[in-house]
Amino acid sequence: MRRLTPEAVRFLSGPAAQAELAALAGEPLDPLATVAALRKRWGEDEAAWLYDQARLRLRARGKFPEAGALLFEAEALEQASAGPVARWRAEQVFGPYERVADLGAGIGGDALALAAAGKRVRAVERDPVRAAILEHNAAALGLADRIEVVTGDWRALALDVDAAFADPARRSGGRRTVRLEAMEPPIRDLERLARRLPALAVKLAPALDKSELPPGAGLGFVSLAGELKEALAGFGELAAPEPWAVALPAGVRLLGPEGPERTGPVGNYLYEPDPAVIRAGLVRRLAAELDAWQLDAQVAYLSADEPRSTPLVRGWRVLEHGPFRQKTAAAWLAAHGAGGVEVKRRRSPVEPAVLEKKLRAALVPGGPTLTLFLTRIAGRSWAVLGRRP
Repeated sequence: MRRLTPEAVRFLSGPAAQAELAALAGEPLDPLATVAALRKRWGEDEAAWLYDQARLRLRARGKFPEAGALLFEAEALEQASAGPVARWRAEQVFGPYERVADLGAGIGGDALALAAAGKRVRAVERDPVRAAILEHNAAALGLADRIEVVTGDWRALALDVDAAFADPARRSGGRRTVRLEAMEPPIRDLERLARRLPALAVKLAPALDKSELPPGAGLGFVSLAGELKEALAGFGELAAPEPWAVALPAGVRLLGPEGPERTGPVGNYLYEPDPAVIRAGLVRRLAAELDAWQLDAQVAYLSADEPRSTPLVRGWRVLEHGPFRQKTAAAWLAAHGAGGVEVKRRRSPVEPAVLEKKLRAALVPGGPTLTLFLTRIAGRSWAVLGRRP
């Protein structure tokens, strides 16, 4: 991609470039043909910037519903929060606060969501290109009167706000990092900031080492459509006393503490907790709320004899279960007329993709897709065949 500059953003924000981008939205983006056509009307840099923006708008659709009106920068787009997550955070986490700072605002995903939720936003971004993109995006969505864009380092600014959100850069030396001190800014700077503000929330990588969090910080995890998206640390008024998990888009929240240990045999239904629940360490809490049990104390699979309905789990009707053997699993699939099989595992050394290939001979064209769970129960290798309701 051609490097963006403030000049590039000014060009891309203009009416002629916006009209060109709108026209490109309905065209196939063949790299050679599209760029060649653009160069007939624009200079080399302008053609490259237009082509890159057209590609980024396509890539951004999953995160930004209004992507067709916005501008993007590749790395900032990659780190930007998904739209439903940003909206949930703006409405639920920052709901009580009127003036919110977005620190390291990037291209504006969270600042736009906060403004759309009625907040007065001070968006601080030290990269002048990203700050210029954010200004364009705020204007494109009619939110410029609610967002003050400040180009600079928030550590050098006096922040007169009720609460703040920070999304530190999680790349070190060009590589992703989950270490809290390797972020930019590092966690120690954010901890200092927390002493100056009533409330602070910090977006972190889900794979963080929880022991690196400062004392007194709360921590929760957010999933979207069954995919773990982020960890969110809270300070001050946003420091929840117990771990929590939220499953979006339903917005169902589970709060600790962890429940008592309860294990039992495979029942009529098997449940897989949402990844946010698992990462928050709340599997037992969820089991207690569902009146279910774990198959093994070390395995995040739950079971119950009656159906349970909540966005915090995915459930399967148990068809078969027993000690795992490949021949037995193949016989189960054939007996139930399976047309496809998905293998899932926890604490099993078997590679799902390898086993799925080996079980193809047992499948019947046109039959339902069944799920084979591989795990360990009381030290024994165990298999469960299930079907989605």
